[in-house]
Amino acid sequence: MARTPASARPFDPMIFWISAGVTIAFVLWSILFPDNMASVINTVFSWTTTMWTWLYLITVFFLVMGCFVLMGPAYGSIKLGLPQDRPEFSNFSWFAMLFGSAIAAGIVFWGPAEPAYHYMSPPPYFGGDPLTPAAGANAMTYSFFHWGLSAWSIYALLTVALAHACFTQNLPLKFSSAFYYAIGDRIHGTWGKVLDIFAVFATLGGLATTTGFVALQLSAGLKYQYGLELGPSGTYIIIGVLTAIFTLSVYTGLQKGVKLMGDVNMWVFVAVWFFVLVFGPTIFLVNLTVNSFGQYLLHFIPMSLFTAPGYDGNWIGSWTVFYWAWWMSWSPFVAVFIARISKGRTIRETVAAALILPSLGNFLWYGVVGGAGIHFDVTGTLEAHGVESAIFAIAQNLPLTGLLAVALIFLIATFFLTSANSAAISLAMFVSGHENPGRNLRAFWGIALGAVAAVLAGSGSLKAIQTASIATAFPLMFLLLVALFGLFKGLNQCKKTDTA
Repeated sequence: MARTPASARPFDPMIFWISAGVTIAFVLWSILFPDNMASVINTVFSWTTTMWTWLYLITVFFLVMGCFVLMGPAYGSIKLGLPQDRPEFSNFSWFAMLFGSAIAAGIVFWGPAEPAYHYMSPPPYFGGDPLTPAAGANAMTYSFFHWGLSAWSIYALLTVALAHACFTQNLPLKFSSAFYYAIGDRIHGTWGKVLDIFAVFATLGGLATTTGFVALQLSAGLKYQYGLELGPSGTYIIIGVLTAIFTLSVYTGLQKGVKLMGDVNMWVFVAVWFFVLVFGPTIFLVNLTVNSFGQYLLHFIPMSLFTAPGYDGNWIGSWTVFYWAWWMSWSPFVAVFIARISKGRTIRETVAAALILPSLGNFLWYGVVGGAGIHFDVTGTLEAHGVESAIFAIAQNLPLTGLLAVALIFLIATFFLTSANSAAISLAMFVSGHENPGRNLRAFWGIALGAVAAVLAGSGSLKAIQTASIATAFPLMFLLLVALFGLFKGLNQCKKTDTA
């Protein structure tokens, strides 16, 4: 009997069955031996955040520098595709999908919560007394740092490495293709399969982190705003509903599902931001944003390499390293998805859209929504009800609270659904190598995402949820350095070939 060509298969059997098998085993392990699972991932969290802080910081700093070099005259005009390729989506839809898939509901969760937290507990880099004007400005500056250029450089660099290799070398749209310029044709063998299998696990860990945040925040919103308590099973109910929605959406395909959802939540996002700016303490918010942006530029390099030597506790590990690891764990699926929708655009366009514009968007959101939390001093609510309640505490201080709360719940859900759609599509790409993987394959990974998220987030422990991303991101730190080296090596080789 003739063998089916690899290009005609719906998925790579080795990648799919190993990924699916280990995923199912992890879910069973979490259900049958939850204490053992929690002990193992907490050990991983402690080890990576205390022993490897310095390398996380150096790696991300190099990625930022690499992105700015890519936008320069030497590489910026290079097209991610062949000369005849043209962009598939309008600029607005392209950016809406890019931003929505990469940021998810994390910005709605941490946007109001992180500045308020740092306001009452100043970061060691700045120190000083809590709940003072200086503490507020410093809190916002560190929030800008965690959600600014450093974070987005992780996505942007990997996107360019993957997109250029795939669209100019006719490679499959897989995570492993990002390493073509580093390891060559070995991506088609065992090394490539190992990279793609690992990308599946990293994506599952990263999405589980976000799903946990979303479930906690939606549950807190229903309780805080409406007095509705779902009980011990509330987290599972929320995750189940979200999983059903995004699995159905991802089954309909990229154009119908993700594009529509990306457009809608971008408009709601802008509307909520504008509402808080206009009806909140406008001048205070503008002044705080401008001041914090200036501090961010002034302190960017020192904060990028600040390891908190001599300080008690593990602040950098719990905040900065957690964030870098979280973004790293998302990078395989986000880079594949952004590459998928960026074909035909230049490197400069793509890096600007995946680095500069999202960072500015985050600064504006944090400055206004997070600034409102500082102005209204929601720290008491954080202490009483947890960080997940911050956004709803802010809504209580603004007019049309009921309508605003509905908009926030909608925004949290749709941002997450956009990311979950993107992740399911990317997971299907990892195991198939096809630009448009089959519906059943996309649906399978949608369900798998929900299952992994449920067993991690169902504990209700924020630390357990955070640990999932850090545990899966540690090897990615080294892989990103390899991709950085390989990308510039490959671009230089291509330039020499073009001029020969």
